[in-house]
Amino acid sequence: MHVDGRVDGVIDSDHDLSIGESGYVTGLVKAKKIVLSGVFEGKVICENIEVLATGKLIGELVCNDFVIETGGKFIGQSHEMTEGGMVVSLPETFEQLAKTAVESLSHEPHGGIEPLKPVEKPMKQTAKNKKS
Repeated sequence: MHVDGRVDGVIDSDHDLSIGESGYVTGLVKAKKIVLSGVFEGKVICENIEVLATGKLIGELVCNDFVIETGGKFIGQSHEMTEGGMVVSLPETFEQLAKTAVESLSHEPHGGIEPLKPVEKPMKQTAKNKKS
């Protein structure tokens, strides 16, 4: 899969993913191999990722092989895809991250968004509603 443009949400793939220079992806991504020339912001799980000179990765990364070319940017945390010395399967790791994302939103009322409060307008005094 190749992305040139904007994608917000979840990408769950057993194949390779490339994000072009004009690509901007935010959300949760699982893919076999990722080549990043554009911007990715969120959580990513892959076997290997290559951030090219024009690429920028912001967020949390779980992978085995991580390569950044000169000029490429990485802001965030990276974790090796192991748990207790054993390789964690991509689907299990993806499900754990997805569950964590949902739980973090559910702990905040209204998904972290404050509800709108009604605005009370003062009643204008007119000759009809004035009290004598």
